[in-house]
Order: sequence, then structure tokens, then C-alpha cells
Amino acid sequence: MTSPHLASTSIRVAEIARALADQPIDRDELPAEVVAELRATGLYRLCLPAELGGHSLPLPETVSIIERLSYADGSTGWCTVVANVSASLLAGVAESEARLIAADPESLLIAGGFPPIGQAEQVGDSYRLSGRWPFASGCLTADWFLGGVMVAPVDGGAPAPRVAFFPASEARIIRNWDVIGLRATGSHDVAAEQITVPMRRTTTLFGGPRWSNDPIAAIPFFALSPLLAAVPLGIAQRAVDELGQLATTRVPLGQRQSIAHDPAFQDQLGTVLARLGALRAYLLDSADTLWHSALTGAVTPPIQASTSMVAAEAIETALAAVHFAHRAGGTTSIRNPSVLTRCLNDVLAASRHAVFRPTARRNAARALLGLPLD
Repeated sequence: MTSPHLASTSIRVAEIARALADQPIDRDELPAEVVAELRATGLYRLCLPAELGGHSLPLPETVSIIERLSYADGSTGWCTVVANVSASLLAGVAESEARLIAADPESLLIAGGFPPIGQAEQVGDSYRLSGRWPFASGCLTADWFLGGVMVAPVDGGAPAPRVAFFPASEARIIRNWDVIGLRATGSHDVAAEQITVPMRRTTTLFGGPRWSNDPIAAIPFFALSPLLAAVPLGIAQRAVDELGQLATTRVPLGQRQSIAHDPAFQDQLGTVLARLGALRAYLLDSADTLWHSALTGAVTPPIQASTSMVAAEAIETALAAVHFAHRAGGTTSIRNPSVLTRCLNDVLAASRHAVFRPTARRNAARALLGLPLD
């Protein structure tokens, strides 16, 4: 599927997601119609290695698609990122196992937890593993799960982290996602007990061989953070646009004109719009540099550090934008249902992700200075 076709397709999917997200319904998973469209249109395959049926779409274009989906609905954008980042890791498992997992690429949807909080022990050429992974976005509709585990060495050495892939039918979902924001991501816990996974169906998040020639395979796991950074950017832009419409009709108590005529409001709005525009340019530039580095197979530490920097800037800028929009919306913002409240809560929930941790900017600077990371 060509880039222009994927872009136009994402517009249609975003319209569907927006219409359903704006309904006054509390969901703990994406609507079935949205998941079906994301599967059918290939938007879950943007980062799947091309050899497995992925699109090999340049990263800046993927970032733009994620922002568009997130503008419509933060949960839709978030789940699309998680599914794509998960699919990219198939370049690290044995090719035969990757082809088994992606045997039907058009329906492939992977969810789970990346942190190595599960346990595994080697039994022959397989691992026997158990674990419970929280924040498994999109798990209710996934057909494959992944889980990070610490593998107990057979020689008594230090445990080593790996990521294992297993069919969703071999695990259970603990439906406990009760949060203020990104509700429809359905990021429930996933648990597995004493299941067997071939060693060849596991990989590492850091380093390790990659069999795919797709540029996505050359990008280190955490360097894919521009994809996640596009989510709060899209949500924040939606909040500011909603405020722009509200500003023409909202007349504060004691005032004769709407807030649109207030010079102080205009100054604040202009500042927020400038920051969002600068962030978008910074994000796309970072993604473009990362992609071109991947084309040559040389994603250097400074380039990886820059992706952490843009993620840190994305969440800070988005938080400032949604807080401003919600506050400027006055009492309208606190009435249910409120798009401004949803945008605020979605960005707040997103800000708790490890990619947006407070040390991200500092570590990026340390890497650029040639210093060890905190």
C-alpha cells in the first residue's frame, strides 16, 4: 500500500474513531468498528517488517498518521503505536517464528508488556515462563501477546531479560483498567502461568541480531519514542482547536464579549499554538533523521538521545496546552461529556509512561555530552 493511500485511509479511520469517541459512553476497550478498520486498512502494520507484510512506511509519515489518529481519539492513537512497536520486534525473533506469528498479517494484532517482570527457565530448546504484565494496551482484541521475562541461566549466572511471544489463547486477561485517561486503550493486565515458548520465539529489546532488511529493524526499541510522542501532540492539538471554537461563544461572567476578544487570552493562545507548531516540526525532523540513519544502519547514540529529548518535550508541551485549554474553557470544560476534559485526562495518563519519565531530557543531554546515563 502506497504512502498517499495510507495517509488518506488514516483520515477515514480517524473520522470513525472521532465519531465513536465523542459519544457519551465509557469504554475500557476500543470500539470493535475502530479495531476492524485499523486491521483492514493496515494501520497496525506500519512498523511490521516488510518481509512479513508490513508497509515499510518512512517514520515521519507514520508519526503523522499517529498524530492524526490521536487527534481524533487518544486511545486509538495509543493502541496503534503499541501494536506497531510490538510488531517491529518480530525482526528479532527467528524468521521462521516471525512468519508463524505473522502468517495472516492483515489480522495481526500484538499486545502485552515489555518490562521483564515475568520469570522464565530454560527447558530444552524452550522456555517455561510465568508472569503478569500490566498496561497491555489493546489486549482484549489481540491474537498474540508478548511479555518481558528474566531468564534464569542454566549455569547459575545472572538472569537475562528477554521478550517472549505467545498466542493470546495461552494467557488470561485480568480486566482491571480503571483510570481517568486513555480509558479505551483497554490496558488491562495479561497473565500467563507455566506456558512453553520456543527460545527462537523470543528476542531482546537492546541489541541482538535482526534478520529483516527493513529499516525499522535497525531502529533500537527505545528510539521509536517519536511514535509515542505523536500521541500527546495530537491530543493537545485537538484540545486547542476545540477551545478555538468555544472561545467565540464563551462570554465570562461580567464580560460583554467572548474570550476570543480578550488580548490576554489571544497572547496565551498564540504562545500555545507556536509551541505546538514548533514541537511538530521538531518531532518530524527527529523522526526523519532517525529514519535516514536506519536506512544506512547507523543509528548512533546521539541520534537515539535526540528521540528521548523530543519525547520529553512532547509531553511537557502537550500538558501545558491541555491545561491551558481546559482552564480557558471555564465551566464548559467541567460538564460531561467534555472533549476538553477527555483530552486533559488522556495526556495526564500518557505522561506516566516510562518514555515520558522526567529523566528523559536529562539523559538525552548526558548522552550528547558523552556522559553515562543516570
